[in-house]
Amino acid sequence: MLKEIVTPFEDGQCFFCGPDNPSGLKLQFFHDEEAGEVSCEYTPEQRFQGQGTVFHGGMQMGLLDEAMWWTGFAETGIMEAVTVGASFRFLRPVYIGNPVTIVCRVKEHNVRSIKLVGAILNSDGKKCTTVKGEYRVVTREQYEAVVSGR
Repeated sequence: MLKEIVTPFEDGQCFFCGPDNPSGLKLQFFHDEEAGEVSCEYTPEQRFQGQGTVFHGGMQMGLLDEAMWWTGFAETGIMEAVTVGASFRFLRPVYIGNPVTIVCRVKEHNVRSIKLVGAILNSDGKKCTTVKGEYRVVTREQYEAVVSGR
């Protein structure tokens, strides 16, 4: 059963998930505890067009990075984690105006890192873009320093 993940962020300004960012995507992520998976629905907008009618690859990478954080948070309860690396594969085009589903799950977790895998699926359920990534678990103080620019 899918359950919406409540945002732990107070300012609401994240470009991808912030409900208060007027230029943002306002994505909502859902957790399927039984499957150990987080998902999100999105329809690529014209303003993020790459070549022709293809959804820009940089935006696809951003969506997958965002999904990895939400998955790590939903599965481990850890908010204080930052991206240290990700590898993306573009398998087939994602087109502007065609709805997609972003899915992600934790592959491995220990006290220092969270390794994840995810994908953007087209409306036929075919993988278009995949990611393998790692988040570093940091202390609350380190996290606050990063997000505040100190």
